[in-house]
Amino acid sequence: MIDYRINPKYKSLEKAILDIPSRFDLEGEVIENNRNVIKVLDVEGERFNVKSFKKPNIINQFAYAYVRKGKAQRSFEYANTLLERGVNTPEPIACIVYRNVFGVTRSFYISRQEEYDYTFRDLRVKRPADLEFILREFARFTYHFHTQSIYFIDHSPGNTLIRREGEQVHFMLVDLNRIKFMTISPLVGLKNFYRLNATDDMIDIIADEYARLTHSDAMEMTRLLKEWTHAHDEQVFKRKAKKKS
Repeated sequence: MIDYRINPKYKSLEKAILDIPSRFDLEGEVIENNRNVIKVLDVEGERFNVKSFKKPNIINQFAYAYVRKGKAQRSFEYANTLLERGVNTPEPIACIVYRNVFGVTRSFYISRQEEYDYTFRDLRVKRPADLEFILREFARFTYHFHTQSIYFIDHSPGNTLIRREGEQVHFMLVDLNRIKFMTISPLVGLKNFYRLNATDDMIDIIADEYARLTHSDAMEMTRLLKEWTHAHDEQVFKRKAKKKS
């Protein structure tokens, strides 16, 4: 059994979109091949980003079919909600979900492939000359979606795409299946930055700008964000070390 939803703008490509799962294992440019697999496929002259989610465990197979929405459907719906609220994300094309009587067996989220210059992770390594400007704009971008009651749980180094346009920078959120829609206080909003693996000098800029936007104490916000970031980074380091041992 197959369930799917297609952006009305791409209704004319419905047959080609529904052919994507049969092409996925054989074609396409691999972007990511970890727990989930992401490829770029050409569909009727359009470049689509196709994410194939790892098969859920047996409990979630049942849950995603009968109890709550699965990752592909959430990604599609959340992308539409973000765009409605003025928050950039690659245009959603479709979600496709396969299931049997026991539950979901495979699912895909399809969006438009976007070109970009950096992810947030790249900023730490490449450190462009206008890094401070980019980080302050990034803090403003995050503050904007917080004002729209969007708490992006996976606000991590690879999940923000950054594109230059002249002297401006634009941001897009990706990997959207974990979002909370809620009222966000300044401290809750600040904590949304702690998974970014930012260096201390990057935190100084982000916390200062977020404090300015939320009319908060910059020194205290800087102290807290460093504390939360260091604790998270240490946990990540320990998990990686444990896997290697």
